[in-house]
Amino acid sequence: MTEAVVGFVLERLENLLIHEADLLRTVKGDVNLLQDDLRIMNAFLKDSEGKGDGQEMVEVLIDLIRKAAFGAEDVINTYMAQVIKQRRRKLPMKLFHCFDQALVLHQAQSRANEEAEQSLQQRRRNVEEEDVVGFGNDTAKLVYQLLDRSRSQRKVISIIGMGGLGKTTLARKVYNNTRIKNHFAHCAWVNVSQEYKTRALILDILKCVGPISEETYNMSDEKLKGELRDKLKGKRYFVVMDDVWKPQFWDEMRACFPNDSNGSRILITSREKEVASNAGSNPPYFLPFLDKEESWELLCKKVFQEEKCPSNLESLGRQLAESCKGLPLSIVVLGGILAKKDKTPQTWSNLIGNVNWFLIDDDNKRCSDILALSYSYLPRKLRVCFLYVGVFPEDFLIPARTLIQMWVAEGFISVQNDSRKMDEIDVAEYYLEQLIDRSLIQVASRKSDGGVKTCRIHDLVRDFCIKMSIQEKFYEVRVNSADLRRSSNSSIPRRLSIQGNIDSESISSSRTSNNSISVGSLLLFNSYSHYNPLKWALKNFRFVRLLSVEVSDSSHRSRTFPKEIGQLVFLRYLKIAYTGRIRMASAGRRYLVYYWKSFPASICKLPYLETIHVEGWIVKYIPNEIWMMKQLRHLCARYGIELKPPSKIGHTLSNLKVLSFVQVDKETSILFRKSLFPNLRKLHLGKWFRRQIDESMASEILASLESLRNLQILKLSNFKFWQRLDLFPSSSSSSKLTKITFVDCEYLDSNHLMGSLGKLANLRILKIRGWLSSPSQLHFMAGEFPQLEVFKMIGLRDIETWELETHAMPNLKHLVIERCTSLRNLPDELWSLANLRMVEVSNIEADLKEKLVIKQSR
Repeated sequence: MTEAVVGFVLERLENLLIHEADLLRTVKGDVNLLQDDLRIMNAFLKDSEGKGDGQEMVEVLIDLIRKAAFGAEDVINTYMAQVIKQRRRKLPMKLFHCFDQALVLHQAQSRANEEAEQSLQQRRRNVEEEDVVGFGNDTAKLVYQLLDRSRSQRKVISIIGMGGLGKTTLARKVYNNTRIKNHFAHCAWVNVSQEYKTRALILDILKCVGPISEETYNMSDEKLKGELRDKLKGKRYFVVMDDVWKPQFWDEMRACFPNDSNGSRILITSREKEVASNAGSNPPYFLPFLDKEESWELLCKKVFQEEKCPSNLESLGRQLAESCKGLPLSIVVLGGILAKKDKTPQTWSNLIGNVNWFLIDDDNKRCSDILALSYSYLPRKLRVCFLYVGVFPEDFLIPARTLIQMWVAEGFISVQNDSRKMDEIDVAEYYLEQLIDRSLIQVASRKSDGGVKTCRIHDLVRDFCIKMSIQEKFYEVRVNSADLRRSSNSSIPRRLSIQGNIDSESISSSRTSNNSISVGSLLLFNSYSHYNPLKWALKNFRFVRLLSVEVSDSSHRSRTFPKEIGQLVFLRYLKIAYTGRIRMASAGRRYLVYYWKSFPASICKLPYLETIHVEGWIVKYIPNEIWMMKQLRHLCARYGIELKPPSKIGHTLSNLKVLSFVQVDKETSILFRKSLFPNLRKLHLGKWFRRQIDESMASEILASLESLRNLQILKLSNFKFWQRLDLFPSSSSSSKLTKITFVDCEYLDSNHLMGSLGKLANLRILKIRGWLSSPSQLHFMAGEFPQLEVFKMIGLRDIETWELETHAMPNLKHLVIERCTSLRNLPDELWSLANLRMVEVSNIEADLKEKLVIKQSR
């Protein structure tokens, strides 16, 4: 497993040498030699992939390669920084001398890997087959599906969930159920695992069906499949295939199982959602985590067996059980540990706050082995993305957009060999969905279009990521002052995540506070009060590619960006999120807003900066130098920025994809008429703090948006639609707009506006929040909104009636109505929409609520 991060570093170095050839042209000969060495090392790593664990010689070599790669990276960065600053010097070479060793050591590899894999699988089964509580309802649901006589065709049912969630335990409960045994003529159980052999699995199933002759053992693989099919022909059978990893597994086994329309069933357990998708059209059964009471019951069972927990331990025990976050694996292993320790409050108190680290300790491999299976099975390109999620604090709701942009900035995403011509953000979104489908990352919330909005990972998984990252020198997490002070005795990490309250003494004494060239990423999640963390970061980490500062700060009303930020010459990603105490009102709501006095021009001169994300309000205009940032992709300030058109002809933000949000003024329409954002995908325009946009300005701005040919998502705040304004009147059929959101806007003719929106051929999501002074009627005509899937009405207090003609928004799937307190009816035509799957209503009048209850009862 240890080669994943090293391989990523080598590949990034190769790409750096190619893409920065201009900066390195004075040392071209040395660069060519270095490239040759990198290719040799990378070839060795790819050939050794998955063979490092348990082979000391290989691990030693990989560690040598890691050190050499890190050293080369530091040297190149130092040289490039000086070139960028116009101070050139000879590139010192740090060549590598370990390749002869690589060949010799690689030849020494043996069958130890296969033996280690078998041992690992056995340890997994020893844990997962423990008797786990809390599966009563799950067992009943699955037994019902398996015995459902209305479905006579052969049916494949899949149980999906992360490692240690109890999939095998649940499958075993179902397999041993008396009703199951009595219903099926043949029942068989096979353990598949990652490195399965199809022939051996078929033989295992045949053994469950009946005696096997010597002739059967001598059959070819194809004849063996036919033999199993013949033995099951005409019989109602039930086969459990446990721990399936590869989607193609079902393709290899499908021919073994006849479909005689007699209710035969196959049950698959897997951590991979794709396995279920490939095995059949039936939706998989996603196994949930245990609740608090189930967790406590299981822990008691493992610690005290049939005895009752002493009253003086119950409070501590419940805390320990809850810290496992519903993962049966954690609870079972913790129970085994506690059962062997003194059952005293002092002993149990020592574990509070340290359970997960204790569970994945080197002396206790049961939990880490289970998680290691999932990690080792990941493709190399996903491993670094997965490990990286551990940089966020415990129980942190991770914005998917933030995670994706960080992956891109770190260089984890490659589109060079992608035949679908997706950009890096698209590929990163795909990677995130892959990790979710593999049960490693959990979805916390989804966006209206179904994409991931926020995500999280289980605490045990997070601690596993941190542990692996320390081993691979990928990143380190510091959570308190003592932790940071101890870092002075350790090596400087490549990435550093500081979490918790860190005092100024710790900062000054830390070894990382010495202008380190090694730290490439710095993430701060803290509550600072006595010093400026941004200034500290700029002083001590000049070579960072990624800087994320998310802290609370109530000591100042406003901040000024330090000019020194322009010295971070390698910076690709900048996020600054301060929470302050400035209250501003808008549409009857009050906000806590932190504002920045200025935005320094030095930021605009950073040659690699792609993402600027500021959680605040930038008061003054963005410097005109912003228009020279050809590499900028995301420019976001939650509470507003002000942009002026470029002073020179030909300057555009050609790669900008996201612009949010722009405080509009009289020059805003000029920005768009001049086609300064040719590739913009997402745009938020508006005014906050009750400063509404008059009709003439609104008309000019909306007309100017026609130049945004690639715009997909549009959000408008505090616009007044006094005239009969059309959105993109001349290009509604060719518009790429898929989502529009209105916030606190006023409409004197809402039906005309809806008619304009209804012509947008690709519009899939429409959200309206906080209409002001709107008419009392809403009317959708036939043929309007042909592709609309999601419609949300929130805070439309003046709307009394809603009329929907036949064939209007025929593809609607999801309807949300919230705080529409005057609404008295929903159109009858709504219930005839064939695709409507979800209707959510809240804070509505009692009359309408009663009508909906009656409608539902029918």
